[in-house]
Amino acid sequence: MALARWGAKADRDPRANPPRPPGVSMTEPRATTVHVIDTSVLVHDPHALLSFRETQVVVPIYVIMELDELKTSRRHEVAAAARIAARWISTLRQYGELNHPEGVFHPETRSTYRILAGSSGSGLETLERAARTAKMDLLILDTALALRKETDQRIVLVSKDMNLRLLADFEGIEAEDYDKDRVSLQELYTGYRRVEDVSADLVGLAYVPDSPLTPAMLGIEDLAPNEYVIVVEDGREHLLRIGATLADGLQPVPREVPGWAGVQARNIEQRMALDLMLDPKIELVSLVGKAGTGKTFLALAAAMAQLHNSRGGNYDRVLLSKPVISMGKDVGYLPGDFEAKMQPWMMSFFDNLDQLIPTAEHGASSKGATRDVRSWEMLFETRELEVQAIATIRGRSISGAFMVIDEAQNLTPHEVKTIITRAANGTKVILAGDPFQCDNHFLDQHTNGLVYVTERMKSSPLAGAVFFTRGERSRLAELAATLL
Repeated sequence: MALARWGAKADRDPRANPPRPPGVSMTEPRATTVHVIDTSVLVHDPHALLSFRETQVVVPIYVIMELDELKTSRRHEVAAAARIAARWISTLRQYGELNHPEGVFHPETRSTYRILAGSSGSGLETLERAARTAKMDLLILDTALALRKETDQRIVLVSKDMNLRLLADFEGIEAEDYDKDRVSLQELYTGYRRVEDVSADLVGLAYVPDSPLTPAMLGIEDLAPNEYVIVVEDGREHLLRIGATLADGLQPVPREVPGWAGVQARNIEQRMALDLMLDPKIELVSLVGKAGTGKTFLALAAAMAQLHNSRGGNYDRVLLSKPVISMGKDVGYLPGDFEAKMQPWMMSFFDNLDQLIPTAEHGASSKGATRDVRSWEMLFETRELEVQAIATIRGRSISGAFMVIDEAQNLTPHEVKTIITRAANGTKVILAGDPFQCDNHFLDQHTNGLVYVTERMKSSPLAGAVFFTRGERSRLAELAATLL
């Protein structure tokens, strides 16, 4: 089937595209590039099509077929992404016929979208033959090749599949990775910066009321809300944090964590983390860094210290969660009820709770534990500690809770968004993880949800972040995290 040249004049039904909303230009952009989207992009980010602005986008019909297959995948995150992507593509129908040679114009992205078949054309027989092939990638590539024959515009195949990009290169089709949500670790927001050789007189302003030390005095102009500054004066480190506005100046952070917190920081990075987590005005905290730096331990310590049953804290309960992704080969299905199935995945929390709330050596402890029941287990009985599965969090509205999401580097940006948007009034969300230990095969250290939200939320006064570099677990763990 010959493909009509994109942008060529054609007889169109005036009802195909309804009137544009008021304020939207009737002139469609004349983009010189056509992006052909692979299924892997939409599984990675179901809202990816919104990222393509003032351009032309082709969705091969085979992508629609793959999304239809994936919507029932046993991997809930893949199934959810497929359904969301399909629904968004379906909303484009309100702007016209997606199979029209000129596509349909979307007023928000100012892009045109089109569904297209490959060189073998469309029709039920053709689609049935396509459904029987195990190589949908080749049919998607064929769509790009067919489009190239019919237009002199630049054709770019966008895919998260490295092998498909290699095949496209071989066929002379330009191919790109989808990197709209990519965050370089070298450029990732760390939550703090360091200023050397500051005079004692200048540092002293931070400790004098009504005489603020402003970032400009230190030569800093772009400090983010809740960002820290480590000021070095004559070899001594002073930890300062910016106030709600730049005009508030830099405020000193106490060297000692309040006694009611139950723990003390071992280094300046841990001081920053505890300061953020113990501040009720900050509702989202990202703890990013290598293994053994104390991220999970500190998050649980801050959570336990702020429960209502301890000194009348700010939160009614602590929710613990993490993505259920195996490292290496999967052990298969686990027996038992929900608690029994989740227990192996929650051991990182339980190990730290053993250190925070030790059970008495003889008999029951003050929290009612026995030799057979650990002290912190009683908190599950009173619903002050809860385990929340990521798979069932959608639709919830969680209020008055301190949420700790561990191993967040294994979450996609879409999953992290889903989790954070569950937080109702009075809820604080802690995301902790090591981007260098990503076990999700569809993600890497630059594209996971943890680094994505850390970078995207840095400008909000509700959020704070700390990038950990100093290991505290043991000398062996630190050596392995650094060298291996």
